[in-house]
Amino acid sequence: MKTKHMTKLFAGFSVALAVQTAFAGNITDINVSTLPDNQKIIKIRFDKDVTTPHGFVTSTPARIALDFANTNIRLPQPVLEYADPLLNQITAAQNNDRARVVLGLNKISQYNTEIRGNEVWVFVNESTDQTNAAVANERAATPSTARATQAYQAVSAANIDFRKGARNSGIIELSAPGFSGQPDIKQQRDRVVVTLKNHTLPTQAQRSLDVADFNTPVQNVTLKRIGNSTQLIIRNNNANWDINTKASSGRFVFEISPKAANTESGGLNQNANKSFKGRKISLDFQDVEVRTILQILAKESGVNIVASDTVKGTMTLSLKDVPWDQALDLVMQARNLDMRRQGNIINIAPRDELLAKDKAFLQAEKEIAELGPLYSQTFQLKYKNVEEFRKILRLEEYDSNNSNTRNTLLSNRGSALIDPATNTLIVTDNRGVIEKFRKLIDELDVPTRQVMVEARIVEAEDTFFRNLGVKFGSGGASGRTAWGSNWSNAQTNYNTNASFNRGDVGYRTWTLDPNVSLPTAAAVNSIALVRAFSSGALGLEISASEEQGKSKTISNPRVLTQDRKEAKIESGTEIPYQEASSSGATSITFKKAVLGLTVTPNITPDGQIIMTVKINRDTPIDCTVDSLTTKCINTKHLNTQAMVEDGGTLIVGGIYEEESTNAVNKVPILGDIPVVGNLFKSRGKRENRRELLIFITPRIMDNVGNNLRY
Repeated sequence: MKTKHMTKLFAGFSVALAVQTAFAGNITDINVSTLPDNQKIIKIRFDKDVTTPHGFVTSTPARIALDFANTNIRLPQPVLEYADPLLNQITAAQNNDRARVVLGLNKISQYNTEIRGNEVWVFVNESTDQTNAAVANERAATPSTARATQAYQAVSAANIDFRKGARNSGIIELSAPGFSGQPDIKQQRDRVVVTLKNHTLPTQAQRSLDVADFNTPVQNVTLKRIGNSTQLIIRNNNANWDINTKASSGRFVFEISPKAANTESGGLNQNANKSFKGRKISLDFQDVEVRTILQILAKESGVNIVASDTVKGTMTLSLKDVPWDQALDLVMQARNLDMRRQGNIINIAPRDELLAKDKAFLQAEKEIAELGPLYSQTFQLKYKNVEEFRKILRLEEYDSNNSNTRNTLLSNRGSALIDPATNTLIVTDNRGVIEKFRKLIDELDVPTRQVMVEARIVEAEDTFFRNLGVKFGSGGASGRTAWGSNWSNAQTNYNTNASFNRGDVGYRTWTLDPNVSLPTAAAVNSIALVRAFSSGALGLEISASEEQGKSKTISNPRVLTQDRKEAKIESGTEIPYQEASSSGATSITFKKAVLGLTVTPNITPDGQIIMTVKINRDTPIDCTVDSLTTKCINTKHLNTQAMVEDGGTLIVGGIYEEESTNAVNKVPILGDIPVVGNLFKSRGKRENRRELLIFITPRIMDNVGNNLRY
């Protein structure tokens, strides 16, 4: 029995020794000395194996961080406070096998390090040139501490800083010196939205950091102004992440890390379906108490483990280079244990015991809800209509005769009333339900985003028309030659001048109808010739016309609407027409001929806009129906659904028409004779080209600071 006890003692001592030797050295003391010109020397003492630090500097807040690899901290007090114009605090913290010493400064400073014996001396002096200090800081930073920072005024309403943390985590620091309240933090699938209510951010202080290249779950960090509040949006690459939040005196730190292994319950789950990312350790035990193993795992992991009094028994383990969380999972499976985790504390107990506690807790909550006092809370909605809110939550006013009107969000004794006049919701229920309503209203009662949708309808038309015609005729009479601009003028000229021609006895009337009449439709230029002979006359008229035209019409309707709300705008005329009924009575009805835009936008979570668009471009034209001239409508209509990025332009439709006509009118047989046949034919050529293009551009409008531009 004594031998067995000595074996356990030796095994425990060996494990403790192995853990201790995993570190190169321990930081045992930190002293501060002052040199002339307010230069500081921070002396960090090691018990052995001094490690060269890797450090970086931040400007907001001003601080210097030094990382010591394979180093443990053995300080009696990890936080040291100083009342000094330059140095205000020194903090030492352990992170797995790395120790970090952070020097809190009152001013931006420069530093350099030097190893002297078993101490690391850090020389810190105030920077006389902030620009040079920034360059020096950037050179001092290592790849593991690279960060994306947007720095502006020294005293600013808010500032953001990003750096890469341990285990590929992304650390976002939000500094808001003038904010003294609690931030409103909302987690969504792929983002975290932090709102500092009633904390105004200057327009020039708005920032957006693209940090996708740092290989963390964080892809983008945006700081912007929303009304009188400041909003921080942390966009992540997927939904597989965890967040840890810290706050202190207007400074908020958000650490976004890849989701850890699912160790919420031990049970009988197979390890093949789990992912273990803890630091690797090696264990070799024989007949060691389970509680001792849990104590060692707590020290290795850095988390707090609380074991129930019912955790008993011994185990034999031989593990090499196994993640600590996997070793913990194996221990729980072997001893039928389970765990419940709250923050950095893990409670371990037999599975049946934890299930019994969970059941008792839920039963107690149910009894409190059924027997506890009822409270009334009034919620006045700011942006949502209370009627719409009632439909969203499927709330119905209390009806004692109809229990089916209750919503599952309310308890059996709860009720909800609405007052449309004041846009108020009144909830009567226990405190838990009222708190659920408060959180729901905070998430749902927010301003609806707005979209300005601009359509551009471009119509272009190119026309060309050419026509060549001829009139040719002969008649009998005696006389001479006459000419004119057309057939009639030539005959008139001949008759007018007849009395002046030799051998003519005076004015005569002469009508000569053409034998071939193939003129142009509307002659622009023509020439005619009439030649009289002793026994008759021969007449010829040639006419030609050419027409070319280009037109371009641009229509630009635009409309502003809320997300998922239909908007419509029209401009044009209404054409009246008669409509007869079956009884014979007639009435006047109007038909619209308008330029119209109807759109319903839908803003997606990633900032894209899906739109259902209807565009019509109707114009009234003259037409003939049953030999009567009336009005008809030339219609161009588009109905589609498309997705466009914010501020992008998309061609959602287009029509191209080309019409070409060549016509020849001629006298049979005579018109086919070469050369001479041209006197017996007319030619016409017509070309029309029409093109219609429809562009659409949506823009998401912020609630504040956007002017509509026309």
